[in-house]
Amino acid sequence: MKRICLIICLLLLASCSGKTSKEVTADLWAGWEKAELQMQSEFPDAIPIILVHGWNGGESTWPAPERLLELENLMQRDIYLFTYRTGIFANRYPPLEVLEEQLDRYIEAHEQVDIIAHSMGGLLVRHYLSHHAVSTIRRVVFLATPHFGTNAAQLLVKLGSLGSEGNIQATEIQPGSDFLWQLNSLAGIELENVEVLNVYAEDVSLLKSDFVVSPVSSYLPWAFNVTVPGQHDTLAKHLTEIDVITDFIQTGAVPTTSAPKPVRKDAWFRFMVSGEAALLAENNFHAYNERGLPHKKFDLCCKLRSGLYSAAGLKTVIIEDMEPGLSYQYSPYKGAETLNITSDELMQSEYPVTMRLVGITPEQETESEVVLPQLEKESGSAEISPIDMP
Repeated sequence: MKRICLIICLLLLASCSGKTSKEVTADLWAGWEKAELQMQSEFPDAIPIILVHGWNGGESTWPAPERLLELENLMQRDIYLFTYRTGIFANRYPPLEVLEEQLDRYIEAHEQVDIIAHSMGGLLVRHYLSHHAVSTIRRVVFLATPHFGTNAAQLLVKLGSLGSEGNIQATEIQPGSDFLWQLNSLAGIELENVEVLNVYAEDVSLLKSDFVVSPVSSYLPWAFNVTVPGQHDTLAKHLTEIDVITDFIQTGAVPTTSAPKPVRKDAWFRFMVSGEAALLAENNFHAYNERGLPHKKFDLCCKLRSGLYSAAGLKTVIIEDMEPGLSYQYSPYKGAETLNITSDELMQSEYPVTMRLVGITPEQETESEVVLPQLEKESGSAEISPIDMP
């Protein structure tokens, strides 16, 4: 809650520049003129770099055009900005699955591209790659991307609920959303044909870390991970100063050591009854501590549809920062045998986020499979089920 309040305060402070409306307008025109100059092609024979911003972002997400021009001249490569419709309040902003079409049309004009994607932009790029086994993307840098969602999106969903449309993009980037479940169920297969570097902020303290996306969400098990000093927005703003990114984009080189896996353990799981998605509500899912007393250290996502191909009523149990000695019980229907899952079992996973799809056979009134097959990759993988793969 403290982090959400901090986000609100920063948004409010950002809107109070102290300038007159005339000065603000003049600055905007000057910025757009410089951005237009920066977007002109100067190195048509070199592989261009595409910058993909995140939620509520745009040209202002990145360094000033002057800095990008300096980087272009240094690298002898063009840098282009891909923008799309997104914002803090609901305005019928399209879901990420639809934005994929826009990204496809943008990059197909080039024989090959390198991409640096910030925040939600990284999810857009991953989704694009999941449908393009062969693409023009050579290298991609994910920068402060919420691979497993952000709790800040829950506030945005509530703000969006003030209107009839809701905030679709915010709903999709909540932990446990159908969009994120489908994407992460691929276990990194979508990244196999590209060079990938995953960069996120060091978790030093509240004021010296990414207060929007936690390390357990930023960490990508199927890529080389690197942490750098900074905060969520400043990482993109100071992109030209982060050598590990510019070196990778230019040469493909990565540091000798990768970032350690986050210590915190989260878990997502869903239930299937006779091959069909099971309805999940607080009256048939319960959690207990080691003394057998009930507690509410879990969330259910999502109240609203959270993916273009979401099944109606399908929800995900989200357990964050698991503690030993807890148990979870699910009753699929009245009179059926209760299924039990323990935090001790879930915490045995070596990966920050464990994903499980629990299958139930009502005729036998027992679980058909609690621990579903795990996809293994050389660089590591989350525990997932192959059933839900798109």
